Amino acid sequence: MLTKKILILLSLFVTLSGQDTQWPTDARNSYSSNFGEYRDDHFHMGLDIRTKGTIGHKVFAVENGYISKIITNYSGYGKAIYQKTISGKTIVYAHLDKFSPIMERVVKLQQAKNKRYSIKTNFSSNEFRLQKGDIIGYSGDTGYAFGPNLHFEVRDKSDAALDPLKNGYLAPDKINPIMQKIALIPLSKGALVNSSPLVQTMPLFRDKNGTYLFADTISVIGDFGIAIQAVDKREGSKFKYQFHKAELFIDNKPVFTLNYNRIPYSQTNNVRTLVQFELKKQNLGEYQKLYRLTEHPKMSVHGLENNGIISVSPGYHKIRILITDAAGNTANAEGVLLGTFPMSIGIKEISREDKYITLEMSPKRGGLAIRQATTYSFTPFGLPDEQVLTVSTQKRGKKLELLIPAQASKNRIFQFIATNQIGAIALPFHWSNYNSLKTVLDVNPKLDIVHTEGGIFFQIEMDQYAKGEATLKLSNDHIFKSYPVNQIQPTVFLSDMLPPKILEDVKYVDVALTNEKLSRETRFNFMPGVAEPNTKTVIVSKDMNCSIQTLPNTVYSSTAIWIEKVDKHAPVKNGYHLSSVYQLQPFDRVLKNEFLLGMKYSHRLSGHTKMGIYYFDEKSENWNYVKTKNNPSKNILTANLDQFHAVTIIQDLVPPQILNTYPASGGHYEGKEIKKLIIDIEDTISGIEPKEKSISIKLNGTKLFCAYQPVKKQITYDLDRGLNDGEHTLDITIIDRVGNQTNRLIYFTCK
Repeated sequence: MLTKKILILLSLFVTLSGQDTQWPTDARNSYSSNFGEYRDDHFHMGLDIRTKGTIGHKVFAVENGYISKIITNYSGYGKAIYQKTISGKTIVYAHLDKFSPIMERVVKLQQAKNKRYSIKTNFSSNEFRLQKGDIIGYSGDTGYAFGPNLHFEVRDKSDAALDPLKNGYLAPDKINPIMQKIALIPLSKGALVNSSPLVQTMPLFRDKNGTYLFADTISVIGDFGIAIQAVDKREGSKFKYQFHKAELFIDNKPVFTLNYNRIPYSQTNNVRTLVQFELKKQNLGEYQKLYRLTEHPKMSVHGLENNGIISVSPGYHKIRILITDAAGNTANAEGVLLGTFPMSIGIKEISREDKYITLEMSPKRGGLAIRQATTYSFTPFGLPDEQVLTVSTQKRGKKLELLIPAQASKNRIFQFIATNQIGAIALPFHWSNYNSLKTVLDVNPKLDIVHTEGGIFFQIEMDQYAKGEATLKLSNDHIFKSYPVNQIQPTVFLSDMLPPKILEDVKYVDVALTNEKLSRETRFNFMPGVAEPNTKTVIVSKDMNCSIQTLPNTVYSSTAIWIEKVDKHAPVKNGYHLSSVYQLQPFDRVLKNEFLLGMKYSHRLSGHTKMGIYYFDEKSENWNYVKTKNNPSKNILTANLDQFHAVTIIQDLVPPQILNTYPASGGHYEGKEIKKLIIDIEDTISGIEPKEKSISIKLNGTKLFCAYQPVKKQITYDLDRGLNDGEHTLDITIIDRVGNQTNRLIYFTCK
């Protein structure tokens, strides 16, 4: 057995051969997460080294040096050691279960001195020297850890995090990164991707040589950005990792680079600007942006001065994306962009027979000859039906004749997407073969607003199809202005991209539907606000019960903000639900910093306590408490948030639960066998804040400074020695985030 362990250690040393470093643990040389991964509100700054799903594996000093700092806390890194090395770097070993015996004694002395579990103690270079290979602790799952692992970081002299795989800790890897999809994002007024002003995602296909190819030529107009969905892989691992580098080339010229080699901690708050946040929030995948908006800060991962925003000249352009991992393995994607100009078509019926209808398609704007057309069928309620196969097509000069089956067009609306002779895609055209009894007077429009990185769009959706045109009007009590909209589906119209500033002083949004002599208008009482950098703005819901106050550093740029009252929402399963649910909009907008949320509660609830503001977390599918202040004289709750969520008021009157304890109440034990106290707790409403004030544990009247793992919801304490014979008491107090308290006194006997 000893020989086997020695061989394992030798294999770890060989992995890093040629480098004056050692792998930090004897558990294994694989990891579940690597450097630079996106973690919602921060970067992952190191490696999460796997420890076989268990704790207690040896953790070694990877270089010569000394212990410069030790921390213990309930969240974050839990138990962690900071080592200064002779090479000038700082190494962090986090989520430890235990320190070395001498450091355990030092920590407990510091905790007793400070009368708290959470400590941070610095040491000089002469106090705790380390040689490479010294055992400094044992792996665990303390702090905010999702299961047992060793979080391992390498930092430079300025304390910026470095990629460990590029700084002495590269494990074997011969697997190329995997590229999945690309996204093209229009960023300017009039910008179109395949005739659409909205974000377009497209799959990539790998050929027999391993090159990823675009499905087709992409037609573009105006300014746009590109984002990539790609991951790294390695042998024998089911996990997906962050790639190390991404490079974008247009016509073989470098346009943009992402390089995850070094990240200062001061930049972690801007992590959301690196992903295409709209797609992320809409659960459409994680796309890393190969461009940077001018209002977003330049970060260390941005390898070029270029912002990556593309505007190509008319004609064909080669695009290439190169992804590289830390070991130098690569993946390459190639495609063609067609710089073009807006194109539209017209359609008229030429002839009709029992079985077939002949249509003539002709170019209007952008008069190049039509090469081909794709036809889709929709129901009268706007639902996509199927792609329609035309019987035949025939070119006549610039025009295209289509023979379609009459039966397929019965009670259907056709959408035609035409492509001209150079590959440019036209705006969609809609045609129907039935006389609907419904007119613009019979349909009910619904209005939505889309806030993209480039600007805002108004989307009008009718509950059923009726021939006609739509117009958008924005007004206040004094003036109004009309805006055209484009029919993108039989029952859906979309405005052009508009700047958020147009919503300043807007009180009403009217949608006009017209067809020949028939006309109707629908008014939407829309109450938007426009937040600007370096200013404060207040936006209030229509019922005046919910408000947003932006602060000077809340937004990166001009942002339209509004509040929607939600009728259908995720159920509130726990606690007393005391208010309506409000969706803060735009929910998929990246914010720079926090804003102040205010929610008014009913006068009948005056005097009620333990009420709080809760937001809905899509990842956990739970309503999560946010630290709330109550102004009982005005019946208003306030809280700070850094994203636009769905919010509501919930009252929590349920105290925390103590589920299990070791030792158990009434238990009889050998004193020597009790080496660790374990307490499992739970609170399903407001939750238990991972802070000292939330937990109090006394053993035989003496306060213990226990570890708390918020993910496991477990309290632990390692005993220095066994317990004496006789009766013992364990006094437990748990307090949740709103002040509900649970006390339990445990009696047990040792002999």
